[in-house]
Amino acid sequence: MPAMADRMAADQEPADEPDPEPDLDPEPDPDPAAEEARLRVAAAAGKPDAYRAYAELLTGEGRLDEALPWWARAADAGDADASRTLAICHKDRGEFAEAERWYRTAADRDGGCAFGLARLLHEAGDTAGAETWYEHGAALGSVECTTNGAVLLAARGEWDTALERLAEASARGDDIATRTRRAIQHMLSDLDGWREALARAEAEGDPEEAYEALRDLLDPDRRAMFARYPRMVAEAEALYARAAAVGSAKALVDQALFIARDDSRWDEARALVERAHELGYDGAAYVLGVWAEENGELRTAEEWYRTADEADGGHIWASFNLGVLCVRQRRLDEAERWLRATGLDGLVGAEGMDAEGRGPFDEGDERIVRALEDIAAIRADPERMPPAEWEERLPGLRARAEEGGPDAWCAYADALDRLYRLPEAAEWYRRAGTPRALLALGRMLYEVGGATGLRMVPYFEPAAAEGDAGAAYDIGRIHDEAGDRRTAQIWFRRAADLGHGRAAWWLGWTSEERGGDPQHAERWYVRAARSGLVPPAFLAGRSMVRRGAYGEAEPLLRVACEGEHEEAPYWLAQALRGLGRVEEAERWLRVAAEAYPDLLRKYGPMAGLAMPDPG
Repeated sequence: MPAMADRMAADQEPADEPDPEPDLDPEPDPDPAAEEARLRVAAAAGKPDAYRAYAELLTGEGRLDEALPWWARAADAGDADASRTLAICHKDRGEFAEAERWYRTAADRDGGCAFGLARLLHEAGDTAGAETWYEHGAALGSVECTTNGAVLLAARGEWDTALERLAEASARGDDIATRTRRAIQHMLSDLDGWREALARAEAEGDPEEAYEALRDLLDPDRRAMFARYPRMVAEAEALYARAAAVGSAKALVDQALFIARDDSRWDEARALVERAHELGYDGAAYVLGVWAEENGELRTAEEWYRTADEADGGHIWASFNLGVLCVRQRRLDEAERWLRATGLDGLVGAEGMDAEGRGPFDEGDERIVRALEDIAAIRADPERMPPAEWEERLPGLRARAEEGGPDAWCAYADALDRLYRLPEAAEWYRRAGTPRALLALGRMLYEVGGATGLRMVPYFEPAAAEGDAGAAYDIGRIHDEAGDRRTAQIWFRRAADLGHGRAAWWLGWTSEERGGDPQHAERWYVRAARSGLVPPAFLAGRSMVRRGAYGEAEPLLRVACEGEHEEAPYWLAQALRGLGRVEEAERWLRVAAEAYPDLLRKYGPMAGLAMPDPG
């Protein structure tokens, strides 16, 4: 279980004692079965040392279900490492309340548990609780707690205290503390430089110089800095406010970009950009278009992009975004005009393209070429064009919508959605306002309309609250794509409990690949397979073969074979061999060998089965 072992090691403090001298005349390894039996007897007899040893043996073999009760006995006997191990296991399973409970059983006396508890609370958004436990763990001697606690102090701008604590952790050998301290010092030095340059521009009353003094703040390489140290967001906002006060309309937009990181200040940010537009900054219209698109406001986005393009001889990326909006709505002739208005249409099919069709231009230019190629592909594929039958049904649905209520409005919106008339569909979905209509609206805007996923979550929530498994799954998927594994896991669990197969599949994969917990994974794969999904049926069957449950594995692997899963025939053969049905096993090996010779080579010898040459 390498993944589980890694997670446990990451939660432990580094050992202070030197490695022991190697045993030059070691005892022969005991028989594994005999050793397991000995530890089981000792643990059952109530010997505290045996609790942990037996739990470690079972965990190492991937038998975590059997190990957990013995870890619990060890923890109840006062073993802090056991408490931490239990917490990690439950956290990996998405059982966050249980993880917190086990961390708390020893956090007051063990730095490792204090560290794990602090991280758990921080991931849940409880920064104050995290700070408390990092401080407590640091007092217990945990250098990791000292480092992470210092980072939280720096995140809210307590720079001097944070640097002192990082210096302490660095002196104790923590490389992360050393690197973090150096990064913060460089960051503060840069901050002083920006302040000084801005002060000079303020003294001269030069708006352009004021803006240029802060240009490096928007360097993409600094995004991680702002994510890790929110105080720097406030510092940047204040600097741009000063530059705007000198008269820089551009600075108003960049100030708004930092304000917009806080969803509660969205209206404030938008007002600043609108003010910059009124002051004559052409780029403000483009930013407003991007924001409208991310929020699913398609008509507003198109209006702002057109405004940006009309100003100052055209805006290449406003033209590009208009082209993409039109592609999504299957306004293909118009889309092509906007994309060619960027001036890069000559690159399509031009000489100088490489073997993969790429020319000597940058990634941004390549996006334009790909969009033009997508238009050609859509025109060539009737399945990607608006279906004629829905166009024919539209007048009748419109008539019923004008006379009816939410159901008729939603039906009309659905037809418009199928016809790629997205702005009109959005209006009718919003008018209907039912959980089903809002869910359809959220999916349309997120999957087709170009909206940002996290901003669409409120459209999915009403349906999820009513028990819609697909809506819960979609919310999990959005958070997973945004990098928030904890929230994703919570929503995937809700979806799986409501019967969503892909959510159960995700939970199984997470347990096995990220958590090293094959037993928990197998249960989720089985649940996923019940929904008719072939890959998790294979994964569940393979897991059962590996643990010798051949009878349970056979029906699942047959499902996978019927679904033409490329590896299933080999593992079905292994299950049949385990059941003593050698002739059947050989027949499935022939199937595997004939269809997938390259795949079979990776498995090596066929575990003692004779496999005649299929040729």
